Amino acid sequence: MQDDQSLQDPFNWLYFFVAVGLLVALPLMHVIIGWFTFYL
Repeated sequence: MQDDQSLQDPFNWLYFFVAVGLLVALPLMHVIIGWFTFYL
């Protein structure tokens, strides 16, 4: 039952990687959308 304690951890590595991914992706969103519309 010790495995369930990791979900209640206030700092989770998943949240860290999601935050880093958002900080990288949001400034580049116009580039990603531009590539998406160009290749379609």
